[in-house]
Amino acid sequence: MTRLPLRVAALFTPLWLSACGEAPKEVAAPRTVLLAEVTAAPGAVSQVTAEVRQAQRARLSFDVAGRVARIAVQPGDAFIQGQVLAELDPEPIRLHLAQAQADASAARADVLDRAEQLRQQRALFDDGAASQIALSMARAADQAARGKANAADAAVALASRDLKHTVLVAPFAGRVVSRAEEPMHDIAAGQVLLTIDGQGQFEVVASLPSKARAEVSVGSEATITVADGTALPVRLTQLSDHVGKGATLEAIFRTNGAPTALAAGQLVPLRLSGGPASGQLAIPLTAVLPGASAGTDSVFVFDGTHGQVTRKAVTLAGCAGDRALVRSGLALGDWVVSAGTAFLTDGQHVREFEGASQLESR
Repeated sequence: MTRLPLRVAALFTPLWLSACGEAPKEVAAPRTVLLAEVTAAPGAVSQVTAEVRQAQRARLSFDVAGRVARIAVQPGDAFIQGQVLAELDPEPIRLHLAQAQADASAARADVLDRAEQLRQQRALFDDGAASQIALSMARAADQAARGKANAADAAVALASRDLKHTVLVAPFAGRVVSRAEEPMHDIAAGQVLLTIDGQGQFEVVASLPSKARAEVSVGSEATITVADGTALPVRLTQLSDHVGKGATLEAIFRTNGAPTALAAGQLVPLRLSGGPASGQLAIPLTAVLPGASAGTDSVFVFDGTHGQVTRKAVTLAGCAGDRALVRSGLALGDWVVSAGTAFLTDGQHVREFEGASQLESR
């Protein structure tokens, strides 16, 4: 029997052992996760688009129908309180007043005539020369004449009032925003002729979500940002109780004075603050793993030293926008996994997502 030399056997022994042994296990690469820092909770803040308008504004019209004789202002013109802005042709109303005055004079004369007839019928009745029916008819005619005279006097008063209302006077100082008609056009009673704005405080009108009713009240403060980036304070003066379209409430804020940076008709962002969330922390809502019952929520906290995550229970206090408010369970400055939490386990090794595309390195 042929035997291998001892030196050759020693050479092939490691090869035999390696061939008989198991293949080494493949180590899984750490999962890449997105992290977010635990921060102090802000106040419950929301931002909406609001419209600026003058607090003092009006849409002016004549109380009577007629033909526009003169419009003394153009859009953009300034005016003072009491200034005449427009006039109707007064002649038709003057004629109507004259006719009403004539009718009133005739009615008063008829009253005198009917009063005399009543006096005569009463005297005849007392002498037995007139019947009760004749006296009653004279009394009714007298009352009818007095009623017609009162109506005629009222018609005179109305015509006098209409004549005064052929002149449109500025109720306050301001500027003309627009005018809807031109001179020599006929206009109906109540038809808007001029739109005007005052020169005092501004109002900022916004549609707030209906849930804001629990967060704000009359007197609450907010800020608006104008075109140059300046933030101006405003105060809530009116909050509607009616929920309109889109489940919103109309809210009216007022500025302090009349800032020159504002103009009626501007659209500005309005930021509403509902008070600080004292002692609370904030994390992205996506970082929270909802528990099976109330009070059993949790998050994955990243340990940068060992490159792994630990699952921790947290107590939530609500949310503000896309942030969850944390009452306990975390510390300021902790880092939590904000995406991919459903695929993690307690103690799993991970690495932070750095944002660079892998395609760029290939």
